[in-house]
Amino acid sequence: MTEEEISKTREKYINFLQPLFLPPDPQNKNVINYFASLLRIVGMEDKGWDPHLESRAILENLNSILQMDLPENSFPDNEWTKWRVGLLMYSHIVEMDAPYEVLTNLLRFKNEKGYSPNPFLLFLTDRQKKSAIKYGLNPKQKIGIIKELSSEAGINVGDIFDEIYNPDLRNAISHSDYILSNEGFRSRGGTINGNSFTMSLENLGEILVKSRIFMSTFFALESKTRNEWGKQKHKGIPFDPNLKALIEFLVNGEDQMCGFKIHWPNNSDSVYRRTEDGIEMTNCDVDMGNATISFSISSYAREPSSFSPLIEKNDSPTYSELENGVIPEWKN
Repeated sequence: MTEEEISKTREKYINFLQPLFLPPDPQNKNVINYFASLLRIVGMEDKGWDPHLESRAILENLNSILQMDLPENSFPDNEWTKWRVGLLMYSHIVEMDAPYEVLTNLLRFKNEKGYSPNPFLLFLTDRQKKSAIKYGLNPKQKIGIIKELSSEAGINVGDIFDEIYNPDLRNAISHSDYILSNEGFRSRGGTINGNSFTMSLENLGEILVKSRIFMSTFFALESKTRNEWGKQKHKGIPFDPNLKALIEFLVNGEDQMCGFKIHWPNNSDSVYRRTEDGIEMTNCDVDMGNATISFSISSYAREPSSFSPLIEKNDSPTYSELENGVIPEWKN
């Protein structure tokens, strides 16, 4: 692909994906599902259990190798080495769970279908669910669900996968059933069924490059979105107009949103924080039955005030401190 073609493809993918990551007005009664999608909310986890971090690391490593001038004494077939690294990178890109899950949940938010750590099960038959629980879903199945949700949302996200995902290519690489030659990419299609196929190096190169453009665009928008919400740190933003709860966006060392704290007016709070050290989850949980995030509130008032059902009559609201030590206040 030429530099102009690469630039146009990147711009197209940004236009497809950005409305999901940064919707014009994400605020509605289920806005917590939007943040759950961005943060990939699951349960509590110790450090070292997030495969997304390792996947990003290996893709960055492989991409660095593609940019390197490899020493000829160690890599006499330099060009073929780059092709092989590109194939490994492609295989990792199309097999990663996180991008499929994030996009599916963002589309579910757009279509008001709630949030789930396993966002695909809702769209499967009972038989398919049993198979998925036992064997998992392959990329083709996940992409099919994304395309259906994209069509419903009126967003062309699903079209990206028509350009980057080739199931025969994925299978050939995953099963080490391919040969690279000057005539192109070849696969025998296994020794039993013999579904052999060939692909020109030009077509192969286009798929590999577009898959990398997709992944870099996904990572860039993911970071951009977390940066944007990170700008709201140390603020108590109205979240629940009935209970008078405030939401505070928590940030990591790079000022990227990594979680949230819900400040309730009875001096209690609910926290979700995802960092490289693991996941902190206090007074909140994934509500699979209602496809959302539920919160545990310490107590409701016996004689509620007009301000909030959590505050006793004639009492004043009291919020817990923000991360910077400031006590927030409710402002309409």
